Amino acid sequence: MLTISRAGGSSKQRQPISVTPAPDVSSSTPAKQASSQPPQQQQQQQQQVSLQTSTEAPADAGAAAAAVAQPDLFKVVSRKVLKELASLPRAIGIMAVITGLSALGTIIPQNKGLEYYLSNYPTEGDKVLGFLDYQLLLLLQLDHIYSAWYFYAAIGLLGASLMACTYTTQLPTAKVAQRWRFASTPLALRKQGTPQVLPSARLSDVASQLAAKSYQVFLQDGQLYAFKGLAGRLGPIGVHIALLMCLAGTAWSGFGTWKGTAMCPEGQEFVVGQALRPASSLASYPAGADTVLQVNKFTIDTRPDGSVAQFYSDLTLRDFYGKELLTKRISVNDPFRYNGVTMYQTDWSLAALTLRLVEPGTTAAVQSGSEAGSTAVQNTGQVLQQLQSEAQQQQQQQQQQPAAGSSKAGLPQRSFNLPLASLEGGPGVPMGTKLYATFLPLELPPEDGRPPRGISILARDLDTVTFYDSKGQFAGVRRAGSGKPIEVEGLGIVLEDIVGSTGLEIKNDPGVPLVYAGFGALMITTLISYVSHSQVWALQQGSDVVVVGKSNRAKVLFAKELDSALDAVPEVQQ
Repeated sequence: MLTISRAGGSSKQRQPISVTPAPDVSSSTPAKQASSQPPQQQQQQQQQVSLQTSTEAPADAGAAAAAVAQPDLFKVVSRKVLKELASLPRAIGIMAVITGLSALGTIIPQNKGLEYYLSNYPTEGDKVLGFLDYQLLLLLQLDHIYSAWYFYAAIGLLGASLMACTYTTQLPTAKVAQRWRFASTPLALRKQGTPQVLPSARLSDVASQLAAKSYQVFLQDGQLYAFKGLAGRLGPIGVHIALLMCLAGTAWSGFGTWKGTAMCPEGQEFVVGQALRPASSLASYPAGADTVLQVNKFTIDTRPDGSVAQFYSDLTLRDFYGKELLTKRISVNDPFRYNGVTMYQTDWSLAALTLRLVEPGTTAAVQSGSEAGSTAVQNTGQVLQQLQSEAQQQQQQQQQQPAAGSSKAGLPQRSFNLPLASLEGGPGVPMGTKLYATFLPLELPPEDGRPPRGISILARDLDTVTFYDSKGQFAGVRRAGSGKPIEVEGLGIVLEDIVGSTGLEIKNDPGVPLVYAGFGALMITTLISYVSHSQVWALQQGSDVVVVGKSNRAKVLFAKELDSALDAVPEVQQ
């Protein structure tokens, strides 16, 4: 029992009220009327009723039979389907399937080339998990899970389940919560909980105390209804809408995306649209793809142990007329965005070596970057022949027109590029290892078909390279830009630069804004869902007020709040 402190200093107890339902006399009225009539008159009435029933029965029976024979099949099926879709255990099962597929897509690298799956998921030898090879992986579409038909089917089922639950459960609950439901009798109050009685109280005072605690209060003919926290009833609907936005954005991304990759050497450019491919015929071509991207500079930051810490690309975007649109230095997690197209820094490689041949035993000066980069990549089989021909022409010119202070005749001081090839996945080089090689021939390919004699050069990063002679013996290491020549097989070689390539993932994903908006709405509506929806009913019974309340959450706090409001109701002095 709770004791209420009154304004007059006295105190009275709020007592639970017991309600006895009024007897239903409607069923006894016809019997009493029939018993008051004479027996003969009753018999005549029964005969008339029986004759009327026998006359009308065939028609009524036929209509009933027709109604039973022709049920509304659409309504029956639709209700059953909605009931199955709105089932919470089934929705949880579908979400578990989507979660499992997403986890599997994280473990298995997605959208790689066939060579990658051939080397990492072989059909012979040690298979992944003892049974998974590339044939089974491709058959189950595990190389592109997020665009597989079963992934979209699971998303569609989850979306249908959310809509069915919203339609059959959440919307009716919200509509009921919005109605003003007055309790006109003590029996109606009893249905909401255990009522309490405030003796010698006014309903208007109860309304004032509830309004002071932020309740919306309604009074009508000695009846009171108050509520607060209606947003808590609308929150679950918002959660479902937010989830549907996320699912719709995911599906839109799968069907409407343009994406591709590009590995562009430093100093080169390419048309963005040529690197993009649509995910489906429904994808619309992005306006930002009709541009040209130039890689101005590519650099790598390394840790003390030599591992890569971060890599950067200085990019310039131009239109087809050469007008500069945007210039930015990007890195991992700092992409390049323009007009719907996003370019992510995802990979890197080595494209070429810039070398210069000098006379053995001489100290070579370092050329400027502009001079070194002005020479295009040449065919390695023609490099030595071209340089020797130029050297002979230079010697002839010096003999005919000697110049004062000129150096002795020899190899021309000209830079040339040797393209690098990746050895990743080759013999003795595991996948994921950055190792590149090139070959400087010392002779033209022999007519007998044997491999030409030459110098092998290996590189792992943008700093140094390793030289090997024609017999595969270690010749030395040189740092790019040091200007220090190395003598291999009678040739003096200066490493002027290592040309890097930036690896870009280019994407136009129209579903990303919808997914982001859905996640933002999901966080907000989830918090709103935890708001308690509290309701209070009261009824003026003479000088007493009967009160009852309930809440869907925080029931203990609600009970304390209601008790506090009722304790503050003043007692009316009689």
